[in-house]
This record gives sequence, C-alpha cells and structure tokens, in this order.
Amino acid sequence: MVQPAPQPAPPPETDAEREARLAWERARLAEAEEDLKAGRYIEGDEAIAWLENEVAEAKAEFERGGE
Repeated sequence: MVQPAPQPAPPPETDAEREARLAWERARLAEAEEDLKAGRYIEGDEAIAWLENEVAEAKAEFERGGE
C-alpha cells in the first residue's frame, strides 16, 4: 500500500510568536477560571452533548474543505 508523503514540519516559533501564543493561552485560562468561579459551566450529559455537537460541526467543516 502506498503511504502519503510526509508533510514538512512547520517552522519553529519566533520568540515574538511564542510570547503572543502564550499571552493568548493565559487569557483563555483566566477567562475559563472566571467562568468557573461565576458558575458558568455545564456537566454530565449536557457536556457530552455539547462536545459531540462540536465534533460533528468540526468534522462537517473539514469535509466541506474548511469553508
């Protein structure tokens, strides 16, 4: 069976790109912590249904070619 050609690795992050990514991640974590403190979260079957919907939407977008 023919194997697909390996994809080249993306170029490494620059220091500025890394700092920007880390700042974005810190902001998302802070936002999530605030949501938890405020009681804005879902759990159990509701969380599973939400996750399944997110996966289905991502799969559909991928199959459409990322439109």
